[in-house]
Parts: sequence; C-alpha cells; structure tokens
Amino acid sequence: MSNIDRLIPIADAFAMAGMRRTKGYAEVIAKRLAIVRNGRRTFIRASEVQRYIDSLDAASSPSAQER
Repeated sequence: MSNIDRLIPIADAFAMAGMRRTKGYAEVIAKRLAIVRNGRRTFIRASEVQRYIDSLDAASSPSAQER
C-alpha cells in the first residue's frame, strides 16, 4: 500500500509551525507554504509543514547567514 500524505486543517498546520493566522496566510500568499483545497475547506499536507519548518531551520543556520 502506498504512503498517503496526511492533510492537516490550515489552523492546525499554522499552530504546528508556530505561527499565528496572519503570518500563516502571509506565507501562503508569498508562496512559501502550499495549500490544498477540498471544497470550502483548506488544508496543508503534513510533508509541506515539515518542508516549511526545515526551510526555516536551514535559513537560520550559521552557514546560510555567512552567504
């Protein structure tokens, strides 16, 4: 059986990433965080939340700041 990526409600995903709604929607508008729509509901894939958090970690690492 294939591995299915879990969809997380957008408010929960923002909380997992440690941000409030305003910052979360700003990241979506800036295309730094991808959303999935299902009818009227909005979700973020679990892998997308992890990718976003990892990108923040990479941006704050000392080697990224030296560039």
